Amino acid sequence: MIPSISVRHTLDSLSARLALLPQERMAAAVRALNRTVTTVRAQASRDLSKEYPGLKIGVIKKRLRFARATRSQPSASITFSNHRFSLYHNWKVRQTRTGVRVGRLPWALEDWEGKRIPATLLRHAFIQSSTNNRGQHNVYLRVGRERYPILGLVAPSLSSALVERGIGLALSRFARDRFAVAFEQEAKFRLSKRA
Repeated sequence: MIPSISVRHTLDSLSARLALLPQERMAAAVRALNRTVTTVRAQASRDLSKEYPGLKIGVIKKRLRFARATRSQPSASITFSNHRFSLYHNWKVRQTRTGVRVGRLPWALEDWEGKRIPATLLRHAFIQSSTNNRGQHNVYLRVGRERYPILGLVAPSLSSALVERGIGLALSRFARDRFAVAFEQEAKFRLSKRA
């Protein structure tokens, strides 16, 4: 299952306090949802960049998908990618006589099957062009003393970081708080348009 952030809020008490008409309430809710989803996406990128030091925020943002709210579909969502990051293309990786050096390591390393690999094993790793992946370079590790089998090393996906590092809970709280503020601002703006 791919994690996503969902914001739910009861607008009844807030819209009743402000005496909003149904059309004004819908317009304010849609605009507040879209503002919230944009802000949460930026906050998620900043939080996740701490777990993946050395990875550009633009790369993280490309792995976040968000759907905007409309009047016919008044819900907005952010979906976090389940694809893992290649070490070679996303970090400064270089081959040395004592293995592979990575500039600043992500919070964890995995093999292709998802098994966690300690960072100390990078001293036995090597960089090679993959024949089955159209010649793309990657960081590999031998399983035993023989030439094959080898394991490809990757960084965990954003969805893994979201769940395991507790970022998802913090983002959900942030999204709820941000939506309440944005909705009240939008509602007051709609009320000011009446006059």
